[in-house]
Order: sequence, then structure tokens, then C-alpha cells
Amino acid sequence: MNFAIIGYGYTGQQHARALSRIPGVTLRAVAEQDVTKRKQITVRALADYRPLLEDPQIDAVSVCLPHHLHEKVASLALQARKHVLVEKPLAIDVAGGKRLCRLSRKVQKVLMIEMTHRFLPPLQEAQKLVASDVIGRVIAVDEYLIEGIGLFGSLPEWMLRRKKAGGGVALTSGIHLLDHIAWICGRPLTLKAACFGDAQKLGDVEDTAALFLELPDGTPVHIVLCWRKEDSTLDCQLTIVGSKGTLKVNPWGALSLVTREDSMSRSFFQKNLNTAERALLGMKSALKEFIEAVKKSRPPIPAPEDSLVSQALIEQGYQHWNETHRRSLDACSRGQ
Repeated sequence: MNFAIIGYGYTGQQHARALSRIPGVTLRAVAEQDVTKRKQITVRALADYRPLLEDPQIDAVSVCLPHHLHEKVASLALQARKHVLVEKPLAIDVAGGKRLCRLSRKVQKVLMIEMTHRFLPPLQEAQKLVASDVIGRVIAVDEYLIEGIGLFGSLPEWMLRRKKAGGGVALTSGIHLLDHIAWICGRPLTLKAACFGDAQKLGDVEDTAALFLELPDGTPVHIVLCWRKEDSTLDCQLTIVGSKGTLKVNPWGALSLVTREDSMSRSFFQKNLNTAERALLGMKSALKEFIEAVKKSRPPIPAPEDSLVSQALIEQGYQHWNETHRRSLDACSRGQ
């Protein structure tokens, strides 16, 4: 299978690294506007992505562009009869993502969102344990994610602009947490409330967020997210409380299980691997799933619609927060 990557920022470079580790796959070309980045590319490098879509030798493209460009470029790629892998989110909003899903079905080409977390070994093990009833009925879920924005160098300017990114930490990072919690628990989430903060003034997007949700039986789910300005570390833990035990999971580290009868702890990565290299293992597995879906002419797992469910919850959170602030401003105005 011959691949092309559109966009060669941090994520595009990770895709290139992952593809180089998959037998039977060849990266043929990369499109990147930035001259400095283009000089780093060892295969055919272009400033314009459109010639790649016209190349009959290219079977699939990976879209690693700013969020507001995802729908346009992925749509053109599908119309050019290419299979398409898109970095999350599928589009800047759910409506755009739905249009892409309809188009992929029409042209009968595989469309997949690269959801790395679904392929991280600790989270995959957590999903199996919950499904096997080891911890019993899930009665509470809590997860936090604190990302130092220097972890991967720095955030690109477009990611701090709502018109180009669609949102801040809630969309860029929170979509992963919402997706893997629903997947691990095997049930959909309902948003009850959300709040957002921008105390660190990272552009016009939120740098902190808290989401309050429920599973269908009323089980509470709590998520806290933060981009930390003066930091380059990653701190994350998912805690799933069950009627018979508790799971604690670091998606890029270890998993621990405590029940009335026993306890265990397991690491899934070599100690010398940094966070980027651990994430790369998940990305490689996601790419392999995409490739298998193409070869077998079947829908990918997860389906792109699954991620849109999580994105819809985030959009509901933004709407709820905006309405709350608007009512507060109206009340202040009337008080004056």
C-alpha cells in the first residue's frame, strides 16, 4: 500500500515514523507548505497537496493539518478515490464530520480517525477487565489529564485560535478521554454540566476544562483537563470504581487492579521509552487497523462516527458554558 501524508508538523512526522515500522507499506510522498519542514522529508516532498490526490500510485492519505482544514482536504481525497486517515477531530465540528462520513459511504472508501488512545495497551487491558466483570458493576469513573504544552516542543499557533482549532484542551485532548471511557465502560455518556477556564491566556481557547457526565444508569463520570503553560510533563490517571474492585490506569504507563480477593500491577512499556515513543506504539497500531480495514474492505474500528459522539458532547459543553455566561451577563446588566 502506498501512502501520502498531508501536513508534516509533529503529528505528521509521527505518522511517518509509524508507517516506516509497518511491513508492506510505503510512504511515497509528503505535502507540507513550510519550507524548513519540507527539507526534513526524505521522500517526494511537495508544497501543494493536490498533485498527491491526482497520483494514481497513492492508495491512501493521512491528513495531519489544522482542524479547520480537515473536512476540505479529506473530502477532496475521498472524491479522488483515496482511503483517508484523519487525525482527530474528524472535522472542526460534528456537522462537518457527518458530511465526511456520508461521503466515504458514497464513494466506498475507508475513512478513519486516528484515535491513539484506543490502541494504547493499558487502556486495551482496562477494557478487557471491565468487560470480564473483574471489578463488577461500574459505579464511578474519574479521570484527569494535565499536559505540559512543552511536552512536544510547543503548541502551534493555530491550535490556540478557536476559528482554526474549534476549541482548546476539551476538544484536542478531551475527545480522547470521552471516547475511551465510553469504550471501556461499554456504554454511552450523557453530559450533565461543563465548565472551562482560560487563566493562562493561551490564545482564545480554554486551557482548563471540567466535564460532568453520566452513564445510562446514572453512574457519575468526572473529567478534568489542563494544558499547563510552564511545563513539559504529562500526568494522567483513569480511575474506574466497580462494585467488586478498582482499576487505576495510566494510559502511557501502568495499570493496577485492587479487588477484595487480590491486587495486581502491570507495566506495558519499556522503561527507557519516553511519552512520544509510547504514543507512537499506539499510533502504529491505529495505522495497522486502518490498513487492515482497507485490505479487507471493511469499516475500521473504531468507526469515525464513534468519535463524533464524543465531539458532540464537547460541543454541548461549549454551548452550555456560553449560555451560562450569557445569562450571568444579562443578570448583571439587569442588576445595574
